[in-house]
Amino acid sequence: MSKQIRLLALILVVFHHIPVAQPYPADSIIARIAVMEENNNKVEALNALGLMLAKHDPDRAIYYVKQALSLANQLQSVESCANTNMILADLYERKHNFQPSINYYLISIKHFEKLGNELELSRLYNRLGSIYIHNHFDFDQGLNYFNKALGYAIKNSFKAEIAISYSHIGDFYYDQGQLTEALNYHLEAFEIYEMMSNHEAMAYSYNEMGEIYLLKKNYDKAFEYFHKAIELNEKGNYQENLAINYKNMAEVFSYKGHSERARTFFEKSREIIMATESPEKLIELYDKLGQHYSLFGEYDSAIETFNTMKSLSTELHHLEGLRDAHLGLSTTYEHSGNPRKALEYFKLFTHYKDTLFSISRTEQLGELQTRFGLDLKEKELALKDNQITLLQREQKLIKSRQLLLILSLSLLLILSILIYSRLQQRNRKNRMQMEQQEALNKASQTLMEAKLKTKNNELVNFAIHLVEKNKFLEELRNDLRRIRGVPEEERENKLKELSLTVQKNIKLQKDLEEFQKNVDHTHQEFFNKLRNSFPDLTKNEERLCAMLRLNLSSKEIAALSNITVRAVEMGRYRLRKKLGIPFETSLNEYLKEI
Repeated sequence: MSKQIRLLALILVVFHHIPVAQPYPADSIIARIAVMEENNNKVEALNALGLMLAKHDPDRAIYYVKQALSLANQLQSVESCANTNMILADLYERKHNFQPSINYYLISIKHFEKLGNELELSRLYNRLGSIYIHNHFDFDQGLNYFNKALGYAIKNSFKAEIAISYSHIGDFYYDQGQLTEALNYHLEAFEIYEMMSNHEAMAYSYNEMGEIYLLKKNYDKAFEYFHKAIELNEKGNYQENLAINYKNMAEVFSYKGHSERARTFFEKSREIIMATESPEKLIELYDKLGQHYSLFGEYDSAIETFNTMKSLSTELHHLEGLRDAHLGLSTTYEHSGNPRKALEYFKLFTHYKDTLFSISRTEQLGELQTRFGLDLKEKELALKDNQITLLQREQKLIKSRQLLLILSLSLLLILSILIYSRLQQRNRKNRMQMEQQEALNKASQTLMEAKLKTKNNELVNFAIHLVEKNKFLEELRNDLRRIRGVPEEERENKLKELSLTVQKNIKLQKDLEEFQKNVDHTHQEFFNKLRNSFPDLTKNEERLCAMLRLNLSSKEIAALSNITVRAVEMGRYRLRKKLGIPFETSLNEYLKEI
């Protein structure tokens, strides 16, 4: 056993004896890893250290695994790079930081493809599919990855991975509302798990099939499958799985009108979740419990439960929980006859819903940029591979030259030919490098243009959205004038309708400020050039330049700036004079050239 392997074993032993309150390894162990020889054993030791820190200190775990990845890249070990990228992806997934997790999974897949390790490829594609469906909501891409995983698993008869892929695809069809297809895939998975005597996985399949029947409102069938899942999980003492089963069983009794039995199972689920310290699952449980109280008209209990859920979600910065808690409060107050409170919480629900949508959109744009960046990295790697190949060829030529020099002077002609060949090879190498560098520069320029175009399109769309809001307010003013002539008994109802409509569109000033802020940020370089060339322009004139550069019409600019079209035209006239532009030259085109 080598010194490095013994050190790795020592790390495992020391970690096993570290108390929970002191989750970090001793400094001496880290120091020993630091002085290890720079080889694959040190990569494995750093990876082991990262995995041991994953639960208690994920940021520190990532730090050590990144050291392992740097060393693996230096060693050019495909296997070490594959494993280390996979571990980094898993650590980021645990932190719910999914974009870097996806990137590292994709890089790991590239390495495992070189190694021909189709078992790991099947596992990685299953992980990627889950992220895309449950966190990115890209169902097509997620299903594509699941099918890739299933293809590798079937090809090599990987029974466990076949069953996992079937379960994932069943979940996909469940989310799409295609319950018959979902049930069929979970049955296929269950048969494999049963053949393997994997009781925990069998219980999982029972639970999934129970949820399908619950959605079908076949409560007797749902009860049957949840009961089977509970029996297996209680036998194996799978506490976290039992919490889910108890919650689902509570929903069955709730829908069947058995309030007391439902609360009993809700309480069982809550006790397990509290013991296993799973706050996100507790948020989900409170949501279901609040809905149960509301269903049975116990509105005070429902409101108390949703408020507890809201407090916990606020503490954890759990936006989905905040969104659902406010929706539950809005619905409960509406059912209890308090429309004012219902509207207040519905506005907060809409706010969190819009926030989550914006975050999702930002992540999707980041994903597109990341994919493009990965393509560039692949091209860079291909260029490096070509350079290595060329260097290897040059080394062979040098060796040949040395051998030829040992021969007699009669081989001088052959030597001259080889030298000429070497020069030709160098020219081809330089030409290839120039072509590839040009391709990389062009790709980078395309990416920058795409980013700018995307930002401009977003600003234009935002501007159009604000114009539409102004139109709405104008129409609202006309409606208010017409209400004066409506009989008094109808006037109150119409005012309530208009009030609700206004609440949905009252963010105009905030939207205007956000639009102007986005314009300032996106066109910062343009503003710098404009100020250098024309330092006497006012702030309003600078913003007018930016909106003209976006091809907004005078009517749209007037709506955004809350002024008349004539004022915009006068502004354009004064701007043209300040910039010294002839009238036969388009002001918009002139500003685009700056």
